[in-house]
Amino acid sequence: MNGIVRGIETLSAFMGKLAGFLMIPLTLVIVYTVILRRFFSNAPDWGFEVPIFLFGMMILLSGADTLRIKGHIAVDIIQKYVSEQWGRILITFGLLIVLFVSAFLVFKGLDAAIESTKIMERSSHQSSFNPQIWWFKWFIPIGGLLLWLQAWVEIYKVWRGGDAR
Repeated sequence: MNGIVRGIETLSAFMGKLAGFLMIPLTLVIVYTVILRRFFSNAPDWGFEVPIFLFGMMILLSGADTLRIKGHIAVDIIQKYVSEQWGRILITFGLLIVLFVSAFLVFKGLDAAIESTKIMERSSHQSSFNPQIWWFKWFIPIGGLLLWLQAWVEIYKVWRGGDAR
């Protein structure tokens, strides 16, 4: 079981790093677009949608790593006043919510991605760029699956005596 836990955590960490590297092209595209718009009054058509894609991929791929390093906002006032057992129950309850939401992302995102791929969906922004977006929709179930797996690892760590708080 520890090998599976390590494997999932390694995958989450790798995807988090990969998502972090997406900040570089995101920044470059935004700076390029702003310079063209500000100084030459001629922003590229793709300058609006490409950052949306990059930022969306970054968020979807980094969710599991953020959960792994406990980087989400947590209100743990109640845990200070309850026993360790009740603290574990509270953490588990929160993680069950994460499991539910991430399962929803996987199943509904998978349906949307399959349908989008079938019709080769394009952007609805009606720009001359008009990119295909079906590939982007696949990041929804992928990100949801990564988060779902990491949530199970966190529940395992809570009940196996790992650092839950």
